[in-house]
Amino acid sequence: MKRTVRLLISLALFLAATTSSNAWFKVTYVFCDANTNGIVDTGDVPVPSVLVVVTNMSGTFSNANWTTPEGYALVGLQENVPDTYVCFLHSATLPVGTTLVMPSFNVFSITSANDVVTNAFLIENSACVGISPPPPPPPPATNMCWLTGGGTIGDVQRPPEHSFGGVVYPGCSPVAAGGGNWNDVDHRTRLHFKGLTIQVVDCGNLPGYPPGSSSPKTPFNFIDFKGEGTLKGVGGNTADYGMVTFYARCVDLGEPGKGVDQYYLRVMDANGNIQMLISSDPANPLSIAPVVIRSGNLQLHISGCGKRLKH
Repeated sequence: MKRTVRLLISLALFLAATTSSNAWFKVTYVFCDANTNGIVDTGDVPVPSVLVVVTNMSGTFSNANWTTPEGYALVGLQENVPDTYVCFLHSATLPVGTTLVMPSFNVFSITSANDVVTNAFLIENSACVGISPPPPPPPPATNMCWLTGGGTIGDVQRPPEHSFGGVVYPGCSPVAAGGGNWNDVDHRTRLHFKGLTIQVVDCGNLPGYPPGSSSPKTPFNFIDFKGEGTLKGVGGNTADYGMVTFYARCVDLGEPGKGVDQYYLRVMDANGNIQMLISSDPANPLSIAPVVIRSGNLQLHISGCGKRLKH
């Protein structure tokens, strides 16, 4: 019991330290002018696998990231350093046949009062003309549940393999704190994952378990969420994977949560390689197969989620 308390206190102190600063970043969208009207609108199609480059005007900082299948890239900037940057698309990564990029570059400033800046580029390429944009995905079950919790993973007879914790959609708000924050430290590889922007994918119930959770009372027992973040080395590990994407599931099956609640996490780098995985089926990493947590607690909530739920 004392060991569990010490672990949870250590985790709480760790999370307080790692979430005290705000991440500053640039969000850039790249579209192809499918309807040839020269402006970004709903008739355009997203362009994946384009390298978005951001450098400050003094030339002392530079970072880059690839656009996703949805056509956007999240580029991390210097944290807590107000500066002026230029953003552009790496020409060698543009689709073959691209004749024009509008604008050719984007200059922006970032401050503590404006720590996330968004822009869009539009390319002209005959290969996309007349293509219908993809239909919007079905709306995720956002604002229907939210999550608080933390704990550890691994054999109780050994030091923990992972320490994790955070909040997802605090107060059931998708915009508060960028959707929340999520931290996970892999003590074996000495890597720290920090989730910076979070989107709830689904709230539901696992087959084979009683529906709902009891403390607090909700109609669900799991939450799936995804987003972007960073993955860096700690404790002497100098690795830095830059901006990464992640997918997670947390399962609230009882109180207290240790030995009952479950957790799954998959973190992928910009090239699609899995760099961190918590799964009961590691041979099939894309299969959402959570593991039982060894200490801590995962709690679902619905307070503030509106009247759509039947409690």
